[in-house]
Amino acid sequence: MKEKDRSNLGMTRQSFLKATALLPFAALGTGQATATPQGNTAPGTRMTSPKLRIVSAHFQLNVTAGQGLQTELMHMPSGLTLANGDYSYSFGQPVFTAGSPTQEGSTTLLDLLGDTGNGIEIRQQFRVSQDKPWVEEEITLTNRTHHPIALPDARCGLVLPIKVTGDSVESPLKDFKFTAAPYRREPTGNRTQFADYTLLQVLTESRHSELRAQRNIQRFDKVYLSNVYAMGFINTDYPQYASEGWVITDGRRGFLVTKYSQEGMEWALLDRVSLGDERLGLRWGGFGVFQGDPESAAVLAPQSSHRFGVTRITAFEGGMNEGFYTYRAEMEARGMGCPQGFNPPVHWNELYDNKLWWLPDSGMDKPENRKKYYTLDDLKEAAGKARDIGCEALYLDPGWDTLFASKIWDEPRLGKLQDFTALLHREYGLKLSLHTPLSGWCDPSSYARDIDRMNRDGSRVEMSLCGSSRQYVAETLSRLSALAHDGAAFFMFDGTMTFGECWDPHHGHPVPSRREDHVKATNGLAFQVHSQYPEVLIEMHDQVLGGTSLRYVPTYYGYGKRLFDAATAPTHGFDTVWGFELMWSPMKDLVGGHSMALYYYNLAYSLPLYLHIDLRKDNPQCLMFWWNASTCRHLGIGGTHPDPAVRKSQKEAMAAYRRLETFFKQGTFYGLGEMVHVHVHPTEPSAVMNVFNLQSQPATQHIEFTPAQVGLAGSKDYKVIGATSSRRGDLFSLDVVVPALGHSLVELR
Repeated sequence: MKEKDRSNLGMTRQSFLKATALLPFAALGTGQATATPQGNTAPGTRMTSPKLRIVSAHFQLNVTAGQGLQTELMHMPSGLTLANGDYSYSFGQPVFTAGSPTQEGSTTLLDLLGDTGNGIEIRQQFRVSQDKPWVEEEITLTNRTHHPIALPDARCGLVLPIKVTGDSVESPLKDFKFTAAPYRREPTGNRTQFADYTLLQVLTESRHSELRAQRNIQRFDKVYLSNVYAMGFINTDYPQYASEGWVITDGRRGFLVTKYSQEGMEWALLDRVSLGDERLGLRWGGFGVFQGDPESAAVLAPQSSHRFGVTRITAFEGGMNEGFYTYRAEMEARGMGCPQGFNPPVHWNELYDNKLWWLPDSGMDKPENRKKYYTLDDLKEAAGKARDIGCEALYLDPGWDTLFASKIWDEPRLGKLQDFTALLHREYGLKLSLHTPLSGWCDPSSYARDIDRMNRDGSRVEMSLCGSSRQYVAETLSRLSALAHDGAAFFMFDGTMTFGECWDPHHGHPVPSRREDHVKATNGLAFQVHSQYPEVLIEMHDQVLGGTSLRYVPTYYGYGKRLFDAATAPTHGFDTVWGFELMWSPMKDLVGGHSMALYYYNLAYSLPLYLHIDLRKDNPQCLMFWWNASTCRHLGIGGTHPDPAVRKSQKEAMAAYRRLETFFKQGTFYGLGEMVHVHVHPTEPSAVMNVFNLQSQPATQHIEFTPAQVGLAGSKDYKVIGATSSRRGDLFSLDVVVPALGHSLVELR
């Protein structure tokens, strides 16, 4: 978000700096750590070793190890210095044993071991790639004492000294923009909200963000909100700038800073330290405990270690888009991308036409209403709608199970599940997909009461399931497995939110349980289902805040293929990420700006999004349909529009989508602006372009691009369908007529 001085905070830049420039030192047992202030070591007391140097064609890293580290990081092609001087530690100044660089294939490693003198041992590793433009850092802390060490505000990082005078900065980075990836636009934002910051803002202002906290959550009741408030997920202003990645660019060249870990929730942090003499240090890299995460580092257990995630800085040529693509390529290289051949079935969600769901006063879950409004005949009618518009699966939202979110098929009311899935396939050509909420949003009465969370005093939090208990996981896995065995092809993991700690010593989790335990148990359910039924698709809501437009957990966290617990072979976690609850008013979300988050997500991730939308809210131009088809690799639709002409347009749009679905499901996404989306075929030299107009008047979009900008070979000829086009050398010029509040489809063959 573009920040200005925030008068409502009652802070000047000077008072903000005094309050936040040096984060609080970590508590060590019952006392406080002391750390040597940066740059103030007494003469003659600093122990140093010879300068160690790692060099590639892209970066040069100089390190002098001794009492602390002196570091200098330079980008060789541009000559820019990205760090210079004392490395910053908030938990004590380590004394390092000098190491020496070693070669690991195409990577040069510098491995350093240090001791802070207060019971903390630090292992700090730097890696420079010899053939790729990146440098990495990884840190492990070990508690050598026999008591816990609290590090609630622990932070360390490389420092770039910068002179700040009033509202001006003296730095080669002063014209660079710092942009959050992937959430440059937040799902709770609007048409003017951008997570773009100047260097001066990062150095002197707090960051306002509503990505993980918003005061006007609409969907859930007061009990849900009170839990969100109690857990502290209500902050919207932060001294640290936290994101999964930061794209830093002046439009011609740039650097991507990322943090990656599957062992604890972490974010790439930018903040500042005071260096005196009107100088501030831009601090980046290293690690930081952000709002209590990662929890196993916020309190370091006795005689234990925590390995923080890898920080990587990658140089790239170009502007913001190229930085986002660099992020996407990095995540794909880590296995965090769209699987080859990804082909999810297009869903018809019967919820929007479902009389049961829209009953007042929580009538949805009353048995008599389920018998009246959710029958086998109702499901057959919905299946007919799905078939007629061209969908591939019938998605059943609340109503199909015995109690809300019991995940037990209501056989007395609907017949055997195997018979129903066979009927869908035989008579309608459809698969079956199911809404399967977890512990955070369900009727708990279908579970045993010993699964309820326990207070510290041993009393139960009645009807509040402990989602990280082994009893809950085992029972839920049994129910999901039964559904998969009988033909279910998709599970939606809604209801993933956590409602706080649990002190039950018989639940098999640490006492008390933490957010991390809940998140890993939730992710673990996906792994365990896939170990038995690898072809079942699983969608995952945010594993802390669940079915809201918020995003707490790093998007990739729990995704990918790997060994899980005692599994004998690698399996994979969830398949798709929930589209930020943009399902209820999708036209309003698009025109109002919330859905812009989907565009930037696709620039930064090929990890598939899933969303279903209400076709009753669409217009004759099918604007809403095409936006979500363009940004969600797994698409769900539903709702019967009252206007037959609109229904006809939607059916035609669906036919065009199905003809081109390989581009949308498996292709590579490129952006030529928020209103121009390009999807390149995964194996053929062809692309489709979605061009949008959110204005109330028709418009002609003039679009210029080179094939290389959208991942196509410039040496080939392309036939353009759906636009007036010309080509001059490598430059294509298109004029696309787009209706008011409409969409136009262009094909490049």
